[in-house]
Amino acid sequence: MRMLPAAHMMQYPSYIMDYYVEIKEIVPMSPEAFRAELESRGWTADMLAKRWGMTKRRVQQLVADVDRGRYYDDAVKALPVVVSK
Repeated sequence: MRMLPAAHMMQYPSYIMDYYVEIKEIVPMSPEAFRAELESRGWTADMLAKRWGMTKRRVQQLVADVDRGRYYDDAVKALPVVVSK
């Protein structure tokens, strides 16, 4: 696989190493959307706290924080669906 020259990368920022990469704007999840995603997968704050190794209070803070790290948004979207509690 060949690397593209730096000038080419600047001119076409959506091409990386000969592959077309669609670049989308990262839109943070609102606290309501975060909470809804969590609930739609069958998770509670207690369950998530145990899974992520933090306190229930910290999970509640993350849910309410509009400036939380985007990796938390990605992580909650990747949680498995709980079949039974």
